[in-house]
Amino acid sequence: METIYRQLPFIKGIVTSIGFGLALLLIRIIKTDSVYYLFLVWNLFLACVPYAITLLLSFGKVNRFIFWSGFIIWLAFLPNSPYILTDLQHIRLSTLQSVWFDVLLILSFAINGLIMGFASLWIMQKLLCERFSKKTTQIITYLILLLCGFGIYLGRVLRWNSWDILQNPIGILSDILKRVLFPMQHINTWAFTIGFGGFLIITYRLIQYYHEQK
Repeated sequence: METIYRQLPFIKGIVTSIGFGLALLLIRIIKTDSVYYLFLVWNLFLACVPYAITLLLSFGKVNRFIFWSGFIIWLAFLPNSPYILTDLQHIRLSTLQSVWFDVLLILSFAINGLIMGFASLWIMQKLLCERFSKKTTQIITYLILLLCGFGIYLGRVLRWNSWDILQNPIGILSDILKRVLFPMQHINTWAFTIGFGGFLIITYRLIQYYHEQK
């Protein structure tokens, strides 16, 4: 409960920030008479799911089964938070007149998604510290961010999503095993994973470092 109360200022701030992004989207819809970028709303909703899960897990004491079940669900949805960064690829469809507005629009959603993901990870890290040592928790955190890089690859390149874990588990597991068992045949997969995972680790660590200096 204490964690939730401490999150209230952040929640107010992120709601304002998301409202700004939604206003930009509304302006684009009105000016261009196109709802093309409406998918950003859904992507941002998915990016908020991990944060909601960590808030629920912080609500008082939870038993081991509930915590680890929640952790698995949280981990499955976490890549959705940084995933919006890859929506920048849609800029190639923008006109010369709208390209910079579209950059601002996508970045407003992408940064909100990334912030939500990091806020979620920050809370989860505290919950993991109650179960593991600080050093072990830090290692787990880095592994989680690398998995996020892999998750982004599954979503952006292979077009899997979090729901497919339930809808088509065999298909997604097959694609994952191919890349784990035959890594040399899927160099691009691991280059993508390490690239995005490394970016997330460096960015998150910088935020951690700043917070620790306060």
